[in-house]
Amino acid sequence: MDKETKKKNTYNTEILNRIKEKYGLSKRFITMSLSGDRRSEMTDIVRKDYKIMEVAVTALLKTL
Repeated sequence: MDKETKKKNTYNTEILNRIKEKYGLSKRFITMSLSGDRRSEMTDIVRKDYKIMEVAVTALLKTL
């Protein structure tokens, strides 16, 4: 029997880099926050910022 593999989340690397620069966090912390492995106030802020940036990038790409 083969074990099911965990689905690997893919995140926009440019957004990750922007959040990293903005808050001085590691990419690992950011990705763990987005995947739900971390719980803190900063995690909530990171998730909110990522969502805002993701919506903005998607909207920008639709206009092109």
